[in-house]
This record gives sequence, structure tokens and C-alpha cells, in this order.
Amino acid sequence: MIDLWRHAVAGGAAMLAVAGLAPAEAATAQTAPRIPIPVEGEAAFAKREYGKAAEIIIPAFENCRAAHPQGDTCATLAAGVALLVATAGNDKVEGTILRALDYVDRQVGPDSEDALIILSALTTYYDRLQALTKYLPVAERRLAVSRKLNGATGRLTVIAAVGLCIAQWNLGQGQAAVDLLLPISRQLPETTPQQAILSGRVQECLGMAYYSMDRDREAEPALRRALALFERAEGESGPLALDAMASLANTLRRLDREDEARVLAARVDQLAKPGSTARDRIAWWSGAAPADVVAAARAELASAEKQYGPASAVTDLAAAMLAVALIDAGKFAEAGPYVRRLEAAANNPTNPASVRIKMLTGQVVLTMKTNPERLDLVVPVIERLVSVAKQSGAGSDRLLIDFQMYAGMSLLLTGQPQRAYPFLTDAGDLLMSRLASYRDFDAAAQKETRQYAPIFKFKVTNAWWLAMQR
Repeated sequence: MIDLWRHAVAGGAAMLAVAGLAPAEAATAQTAPRIPIPVEGEAAFAKREYGKAAEIIIPAFENCRAAHPQGDTCATLAAGVALLVATAGNDKVEGTILRALDYVDRQVGPDSEDALIILSALTTYYDRLQALTKYLPVAERRLAVSRKLNGATGRLTVIAAVGLCIAQWNLGQGQAAVDLLLPISRQLPETTPQQAILSGRVQECLGMAYYSMDRDREAEPALRRALALFERAEGESGPLALDAMASLANTLRRLDREDEARVLAARVDQLAKPGSTARDRIAWWSGAAPADVVAAARAELASAEKQYGPASAVTDLAAAMLAVALIDAGKFAEAGPYVRRLEAAANNPTNPASVRIKMLTGQVVLTMKTNPERLDLVVPVIERLVSVAKQSGAGSDRLLIDFQMYAGMSLLLTGQPQRAYPFLTDAGDLLMSRLASYRDFDAAAQKETRQYAPIFKFKVTNAWWLAMQR
């Protein structure tokens, strides 16, 4: 984020400049010449020989800290360490990147451009590990520092805001993400391709934040704007445009505009490369399923374990998908360990609420698959799911409506009307509030009303019956 050419010899600065961490802005003069990144370490990094680069760069930083306990002599090496760990480090080297940040905070300053470099690397590192609860506070600090250094709508500030937005909506904080980006979205220029891409990223994250809250009609215009900006900047086959296209197709599908959704999905299928994330996100369109679902789920689990480690929430989710595949294949005994792993992850309070909600949702599905007649086993899981969703704010209205309706009806069918009533009442209040927020009673609203009308008739009838029993 600073012009490291001012601070180090060409070798050390080039490593960071290649990685996009050295825009051409002059930095504050330093108290002493900084020790550069070793040339051989930079060369290894450029060749993606990250293990070799680590053996050179990390000891150089540690030795520099020991030899120069005062001043900012080792700041360029600290940035090199942060970049290396962010690019290729696993969860075992978290302390290394945190030591680099601590050094810069103490020797240069917590609001310095050097600190912004390390914070940017640290968010990249946590994003790669899918450690969103750790990512969030670092992203908040990164945004605050960038605002001080670059202004409220400076390019680096907007990039930091988009990073924070992504974390927020993934953690169930969709409204916070909207509140963050909506003011920024109204102030950004869109003249050059670079400006169009930056504004498009803001619109795309706004759209996904709305989508995460089931506010699909508000998501649509934001995603359409993002798609238009990306197509203008990089063409319709660019990766950003294709990803926005897939998001818009999924949004239209949820709005019951299947024909429009399929047109967009067909464009993605035609333009995207095999194996691209955009193509994966419109798998519903092609209807293609792997020949061996269990083998595909095993491969996904192995890939997650390799990339994120065996203890990651991402790996837990992959294990849950393998459990589903095994149960669908009738391999109940083999699915047992994965089901138990899912239950442990769902009840682990250290997991983010959004992850626990996904785990609990999977637990409900698996319980219904393995014990379809045991409503007494399903309802307690739904109760935990609803509790986590309400306490954290990470559960969408749709999730709360659907699961509470199911739990309420299950309890009524098993002769437990007193336990059923709170579920049905809350689900009813949520749906009425949702319908009341519609500006026009469009096709999506009509479909939702038709879908739930029989359930509400049932709910009202039973509510009256409960009242008569009191």
C-alpha cells in the first residue's frame, strides 16, 4: 500500500510491488535505511517456491528484529513475511504474520501505511483459511486505517470496505454490509475500466448482502448494475462479469422468473471455462450430476482437508455433504462417523453462528433422512437452530419461517400444542412483516402467499383451538 521503492532496494520492493502492495504514493521518510528482502528470497517467491522463500525471508526478519530492537529497520522484511504467509501459509504459521504486524504497530505505528500493508495481507490470509471470525476484526481495522490515510472513498478504502462487506454477509450481518456500502456506492466514479470494476465490486457485494437476507428484489438491481459495469470493463466473458451473471441468475430464479434465470445461466454455461466458480454456481441449470456422488463428495472432503486442514469449519461442512451422499446411497453405517462429526461441529460454540446454522440445517436433514418417523429427534435440533439464528441475527427470515413452521406442525401432530404455538406464532409474524415490506404485490409476493396460505389457515385454526383450551 506504500511506495516501498523509497524504503528498500529494488529486490525487496519488487516482491511486494509484483503482489500489488506497492502503489505509487510517496511514504513518510524513515528514521534509518531499511533492510531489504533478500534477493534469493524474492526469486524463490517469484517462482512459487514458497517453502524455500520462507527459509530465507522469515529468518531474515527474525534476525533483523534481534539485531535492531529500535526503529523501523525491519519493516520491509515484515511486509515480505506477511505477503509470504498470506500467499502460502497454513494455520500453523499464524503467529509469524501476527509478529510482523506487532513489529510494525510498535516500530512504525498502528495507523501507518506499513500497518495497512500487513493488515491487507492478514485479511488475505484469514480469507484463504476461511477463518471469518478472525477476518472480521482485522477487516474492520484495515478499513479504519485506510479511511484515515486515503479518505472515505479512496480506492484502497473502497477495496477494504468490500472485503469487510463480504465477511459481514457471510457471517449473517447482511444489514451491516448494506449500511456500510450503500453510501459509498453513490459516490464512486465509473469512467475508466478500473473505476467501473471497483464500483461493480461495491454493487455486487450490496447485491449479495441483500440476497443473504432473502431481499431478492433489492438484490436484483444491484447485481444488474454490477454485471453492466463488469461487462463494460472486461467484456461479458470476464471472470467478474460471469460471476455476477451467475449471482443474478440465482436471484431471478428465487424471484420465480425461471425463464430469465435460464437465459442468463445458459450464457454462463456458454462463456465460462470448465471448472470455473461461475459454472459451479449454476449447476441447477445443466442438471448434470456426477456419476458417483459418493466419490465426488469424498474428493471434496479430501480437497478441503488439504487446503484448510482437518479441524476447519469448511472441512466439517464437506464431511456433512459426504454424510448426505452416503445416506442417500443407503450406506448408513459408513455415514455414522460423519454424522457425529456434523453434530459436534453444530454444537461447538467456537464455530461462527453462520457455520453452526449450516451444520444444524444439515443435522435436521440427516435426522429426517435416517429417522423419518422420529419427529422427537428432529424438533430439538430445530429448536437449537432457531435459537442460534435469533441470538446471532445470522439466520434469514426464510430459514426461520420454514423451520419454525415445520417444528410447529410436527409438535401439533405429536400432541404438543403448547410447544407448537410459539413456533407458529413467530413464523406468522415474520412472514406478515416480510409481506408488508413489499412495495408492490408482485409475482414473488403472490407466490409466497400462495405457498404459505394453507399453512396459515392451519395455524390460525390451531391457534383458535389452543385459545379455547386455556
